[in-house]
Amino acid sequence: MNRITAIASIAAVVVIAVLAALLAFAKADLSTAESDNRVLKSDNALQGQVIATQAFNVNRFNQVAQLAASANAVVASNAEKTVIEYREILRREKNCDLPVPADIARGLLEYAYRLRASAMHADSGQPDTADGSAAATSGLTYCQAVLWLRPLLATLEQANNNFAGIRQIEKLRKTVTEGSDMK
Repeated sequence: MNRITAIASIAAVVVIAVLAALLAFAKADLSTAESDNRVLKSDNALQGQVIATQAFNVNRFNQVAQLAASANAVVASNAEKTVIEYREILRREKNCDLPVPADIARGLLEYAYRLRASAMHADSGQPDTADGSAAATSGLTYCQAVLWLRPLLATLEQANNNFAGIRQIEKLRKTVTEGSDMK
């Protein structure tokens, strides 16, 4: 019986040793899994912050763009109304059809074509529709020049509205960036 007890004792010790080794490996795996889980939770929290910040920025940028677009619509509408009023006033003018001197008209036309060409993409794969080689068939009258002024000023105001929106967005972006750097 001693022999059976000895074999049973050795078997029990071997089983306990194997179970202890399995427990140690399981504990190491659990520790690794918990560490990985903490890292993933931290990454998810950071990604959540980035996504929230991006969503906020997109929303804010859309609001600024919408404000600029609505301001530009008002400017365009007012310019159109003013041009209509000017046409009515100029219709009664006797000297409305007097031509602007040819050199001045040609200079204005060339300048307008250069501005238009510089605003076009350099290599669009399409023919350059801003080619200024075609001359106007008739001269520019003083009334036509007057009617160009209001739309030109409206376009400048619209560009200023867009630039103001860009400055506001950049200021907001800088504020948000500085705020996240302080954390």
